Amino acid sequence: MNRGLLWITTAVLGAAASLIMGIGGLAGGIFLLLALPLVVRGTRLVALSGLLTGFGAFWLVMMGRQFSSGGSLDNSPLWLAVGIVPLVIGLVLTVPVAWRQITGRPAVRG
Repeated sequence: MNRGLLWITTAVLGAAASLIMGIGGLAGGIFLLLALPLVVRGTRLVALSGLLTGFGAFWLVMMGRQFSSGGSLDNSPLWLAVGIVPLVIGLVLTVPVAWRQITGRPAVRG
């Protein structure tokens, strides 16, 4: 599978997982477990970065909508960290993938 298409596909899966997790936590966890074969089968770094970026970004969008509607959460730093940590990890993993795609050479030389 094309790396760009794989990243987009897993990012959409991550966004869907965060939506499902926001509705029902156990269902979102099961959805993520079902999405893992796609991560393991394909180019692992590309798929994992897309999954984490999609999950974190959509989770933060949902939290932003929650706060903008006047809602509040108990222990909001924890719930924000649930989105920020995967987003940052996903973006850090995306850098070498994007570097390889743009330049056509490996990100790390051996």
